[in-house]
Amino acid sequence: MGKAKRERENQAAQAPLTGTWTHAVRMLLFSAAIITAYLAIATLARGGDVPGCGPESDCDKVLGSPWAYWLGIPVSLLGLGLYGAFFISTFSLKIGQQQKATRSLNSLTIFSFATLAAAAWFVGVQAVSIKAFCPYCCSAHGLASLAAVIFLSQASDIGSRLAVRLNFGAGIVVALGLVVVIAAGQIFLPKEPEAPLIVDLGQAQTNALIAEAKTTPKPTPPPAPAIEPKPTVATVTPEVPSTRKAEPFLVPRSILSLDATRLPLLGPANAPHRIGCLFDYTCHHCRDLHGFIRTAIDQFDGQLSCLMIPMPLDANCNAQFKRTHPNHVDACKYAKICLAVQQIAPAKYDAFDRWLFTNHKATKPLANVREHAASLVGAAALNKAVASATVQQQLQQNIRAYELNSKNGKKSLMPQTIIKDQVIFGPPPSDAALQSILKKILGLK
Repeated sequence: MGKAKRERENQAAQAPLTGTWTHAVRMLLFSAAIITAYLAIATLARGGDVPGCGPESDCDKVLGSPWAYWLGIPVSLLGLGLYGAFFISTFSLKIGQQQKATRSLNSLTIFSFATLAAAAWFVGVQAVSIKAFCPYCCSAHGLASLAAVIFLSQASDIGSRLAVRLNFGAGIVVALGLVVVIAAGQIFLPKEPEAPLIVDLGQAQTNALIAEAKTTPKPTPPPAPAIEPKPTVATVTPEVPSTRKAEPFLVPRSILSLDATRLPLLGPANAPHRIGCLFDYTCHHCRDLHGFIRTAIDQFDGQLSCLMIPMPLDANCNAQFKRTHPNHVDACKYAKICLAVQQIAPAKYDAFDRWLFTNHKATKPLANVREHAASLVGAAALNKAVASATVQQQLQQNIRAYELNSKNGKKSLMPQTIIKDQVIFGPPPSDAALQSILKKILGLK
């Protein structure tokens, strides 16, 4: 009997202080840790270009922002450490190990409040500062926060069984202190902008213009007859052909060449150096780069021009995307208007472009853009050009250039700037950074 009693006492001593709710807490924490580990690994390996976060998506904006780092460390790593410690500590609550169980209970209480405080901080940052929400991040915060709430609802009962009194106030203070440290590091010591990713793709394989047969598989209305529309208003003044640099623009490591006469040109047509920029007007990074390009063209005074290559991040005309992000609704329409203005009156595109990008921080309403374009080239001519086969074909060739760059460079970031055989994925952090790149690659002074 004595031996059996001792065995029962040993078993009782090893019995957990928890119930079946613990399994739910562990599953929630494990799931949050998996998501956070994925973000941490992807961020470290790909510099914020996370699979599943398309260009200009909300998670792209969040993970590419300085708020995704603390003292240069991805905050996902900090979250992974917190969730891991929280998860492991749940296995240390046993009646027969009074001191260890008490320490674990105190630690778990602090971890719970820290998890809730961190979730409030980072979700608040996304809402107020970034104005975008990362579904991965919010899912991890939600799962971990639910685990924390479940644990805190049971903590007092565990404390009673251990005959200890929990001090929730101290846990809250510690958690708030942790958030203050994180916030101070992010506000006063933000992560320095990274140099843009520049990939040397190698020379294009041909100089010949080609007609790309690849089109979007989505059903679209049949295009108007492939007839180049002529200006219908007296104000249309096409550029003199001899002033336009007509050599095809080569897409690196491909057989695709873009007809430069069908694309808007910023800067002098006879500039000795020409670059190309794949942009989407609804993309805030693209609008930032546009300003940098304008500054560089002025800075290099006649040495540089840039072909603007509209490339909408819109599933309605771009088969590279399964759905259209809310930020890029009508991107196809904006792109067609740009190409139509160029097609009808190339000499007027520069004025249109300067008006379009008056505010690099916001997108002008589509109705206003169409109205302004019509005032420059005529409403009838604009409507005809937008529906023309020329614009439709050019738009698909621009999309094809994006597809080739993304495949060959193994990056899908936008904007994409083509400089000789090299492609810059994403925007440089400043106009000075872009000018430095141009000086290095093109030898500009």
